[in-house]
Amino acid sequence: MQAETDLGSFGGVRWNGWLILVISIICICVFIIVQVLLSVYLIFHDHPEIMQSIVRYGYMPPALRQQMADPGFMIALLNAKNLWLLSVVSEATLAAGTIFLARILLDATPRTLGFRGRPSAGELFAAVSVGLLLFVASSVIGALITHFFGSHPQPQALALIKHHGLFDFTLDFMSVAIAAPIAEEIFFRGLLFASLAQRLTPWLAMVISAIFFGVAHLEKWSFLPILAIGIGLAWLYYQTRNLWLNIVAHATVNTVSLILAYTVPQLVK
Repeated sequence: MQAETDLGSFGGVRWNGWLILVISIICICVFIIVQVLLSVYLIFHDHPEIMQSIVRYGYMPPALRQQMADPGFMIALLNAKNLWLLSVVSEATLAAGTIFLARILLDATPRTLGFRGRPSAGELFAAVSVGLLLFVASSVIGALITHFFGSHPQPQALALIKHHGLFDFTLDFMSVAIAAPIAEEIFFRGLLFASLAQRLTPWLAMVISAIFFGVAHLEKWSFLPILAIGIGLAWLYYQTRNLWLNIVAHATVNTVSLILAYTVPQLVK
């Protein structure tokens, strides 16, 4: 038990691989279901004419279907309030579900998932520095992709550049720089990467967990930049065994991206 105390999920009792698979499937499915249900709610809330048409005709008229198929429809739907609701609720569900199921099925405490105490000022500075380096690395990769294949900004990024003002920024900061880093670090590094690192070489575990991290964002043109970020965050967690530092580094990447979306929107386009 001493090894587990010192190394968290990288030492001591190895987690059951089948249970890791079960936890992952349940958490991902619930996350998707929550996002779909919230998206449907937001669509009907912001566009009551859609529900009225369905009630009146028993189906959705072709004109409305064409309107919803337009990528601009979802971008317009994701105003700051809606993005906040969608992100905070779904990310909180992912985080809570991962912690709860890991506790029930793996007997994993928050400490073994990586929450290992308050970081020092020096550690926080290092985490912010890693986040800045990952942002630069991912931006260089993104710039190369844009150079060779053209610009393909993420829909969420296109939604962010339409937000304005301090209130919108505060909501976006809660969504992008707080909710997402906490939930994604718990699931992808605290659970997924740690379980892979128990079985594989560290670098192979970093790459595989980063691939899942990239695929989960459902953006093929952003896959390589996100893959680079995922490898860097897995490396950071393997070196520090402290998920708080990962959350800070991840939040740094997202915060810089958010600030640029507000101040230099042409970079996103």
